[in-house]
Amino acid sequence: MQLKGLFAAAVMGAFVALAPVSAPAQGLFAPAIIVNDQVITGYELQQRAELLRLLNAPGDTQRLAREQLIDDRLRLQAARDAGIRPSGEEVLDGMEEFAGRANLTREQFTQVLAGNGVAEETFRDSVRAGLSWRILVQQRFAGRGNVTE
Repeated sequence: MQLKGLFAAAVMGAFVALAPVSAPAQGLFAPAIIVNDQVITGYELQQRAELLRLLNAPGDTQRLAREQLIDDRLRLQAARDAGIRPSGEEVLDGMEEFAGRANLTREQFTQVLAGNGVAEETFRDSVRAGLSWRILVQQRFAGRGNVTE
């Protein structure tokens, strides 16, 4: 069963030190990309691409997975620098909210993912990055909005 939905990611303009890493025969868990001293493995790239495929993301899911994981590392770093670390319960709530968009519970959603080869951790990590970023943006800009007619 495929899930329909969009996987939205805010684009963050930042100067980033990205270094592709060559991993000759080290396997799927070898570093594939390094973002500000944070490693993204081949496994993470594969898992995210499969998640995006299941969510019917448009375009090249391999390229999109790479871009999203880089953005996630940057977002998590910015959130950590601001002292933001969502609790486990907040992340579970975020996963429930995301699954609800497909009219599923978190448990049902993760079962569907698992049945298609996507680990629950892949989903959790994606939600954690998005939630961290959302909290950071809300903290930074909440008082700046001015709603008018």
